Amino acid sequence: MAGHHPHLPASAGTGTAPEHPGEFWEQPELRAASRERHYGRLLRAYRVLQDPPLQQAQLAGWLGITQSQLSRIERAITPVHDLAKLDRWSRLLHVPAHLLWFELSSDHPATPSPRAILDEPNQDEPEQGEGDDVRRRELLLKARSAAAIAGGALLLADTPWQRLMHSVDQGRPVDAATIQLLQDRTAELHDTEHSVPPREVLDSLMTHRATLTTLVDNAQTDATRIPLIVMIGETESLLACLHVDLGRANEATNALRAALTAAKQTGDRALAARALGIWGSLADTRNDVGPAVRLFQQAEDHVPGNSAPATRSWIAARAAEELSRSGDETAALRALERAFIAFDFARPRTERAWTGCFTANRLASLTVSTYSILNHPGTTAAADFLLTSLSPTNNKARAIALTELSIVAVRTRDFDRAHALIDSAIDATVRTGTGIAKQRLFTLASTLTTSGAPGTLRDRILSGLRR
Repeated sequence: MAGHHPHLPASAGTGTAPEHPGEFWEQPELRAASRERHYGRLLRAYRVLQDPPLQQAQLAGWLGITQSQLSRIERAITPVHDLAKLDRWSRLLHVPAHLLWFELSSDHPATPSPRAILDEPNQDEPEQGEGDDVRRRELLLKARSAAAIAGGALLLADTPWQRLMHSVDQGRPVDAATIQLLQDRTAELHDTEHSVPPREVLDSLMTHRATLTTLVDNAQTDATRIPLIVMIGETESLLACLHVDLGRANEATNALRAALTAAKQTGDRALAARALGIWGSLADTRNDVGPAVRLFQQAEDHVPGNSAPATRSWIAARAAEELSRSGDETAALRALERAFIAFDFARPRTERAWTGCFTANRLASLTVSTYSILNHPGTTAAADFLLTSLSPTNNKARAIALTELSIVAVRTRDFDRAHALIDSAIDATVRTGTGIAKQRLFTLASTLTTSGAPGTLRDRILSGLRR
């Protein structure tokens, strides 16, 4: 299996874990588990990436737990949060610090990522030791106690928000709390994009990107630098989505190039897949079906196996849609099957910042679109299910879904239903500025003159979108 290490140190066959080379820890499965902050998935990835794969019993023996306990930990929906256990297991397995999301104990020295992202800091400069960390915490506690005695005026002086401000304005080194705050903010912006018009998100997103870019220069280790660069790539990919919706192809292309650069720098294959998928959507807005199909196929190649299942499901479903437009029914249905298989393993809310809104309804919407283009016999049943399941809060997905349902109604010559759906589709599209929905409604309007539909339906679409 690619990426595995068949020649393990002698300790692999004993009661202690081997020390793997740095490239072992950079494999996508381990990095994905780290991003999800799920130690059980990290343990499973650690096992299966050995060559041959490590048995649960042996890994459990190294960790000092039973095989059944390890099995539950690997499969658990709620990850282990006991820091004492996580720290001990990390030391036993020699997990490098840059893959961990919690503070390491003194006898687990930080191991920086071997990837050269930006210029390395001066290696001659001494690193801060554990004694310094203890002293800093003692001073912090004393400062907070003094603030409490003084009436609490300074109790918030060292919050993550304050540390973020100091990092931006005064060059304070970026710490783990600041990284977490920024990751939360990145995810919030992705969530907002699905319910707010693009122009209302754009300024906040560009400010966020500028903050991340500034902080990269303050990050002193790969443990903080790499997450910052990943977030820059995530932010650039979201900017590209907004520019696609706004019809700004050049700006979208520039943002996608920046996202791919960040993906290459960090080895983040899911981020690369995300950028290629958006590039495919950009080709779709130009009705360039062939390039769109190729881009989605390239994106799928970047997330093979069990990596990034929510991302892989979205890409496969979009590939199915484009393949159906190209007339390749067999390939389209196979891609759709891959999308459903991947979705069975997906946890969209926790996988990545961009997957939070890739719900079962969004997958159903893409299924309806694919079925409709193929004139599949299951189109009506899928459309009826989707109509009863639409979320009232995910406005962008709702706009796309209502548009797809309107197209299905016209194609099946159910014009009464089309009239009932069109107004809702237009309203959701205009409120959210959803470029994909707008483009497909315009395309629908252009076909209505030959579909036998009443002329008023075409007029309603055109006047509604131009208001």
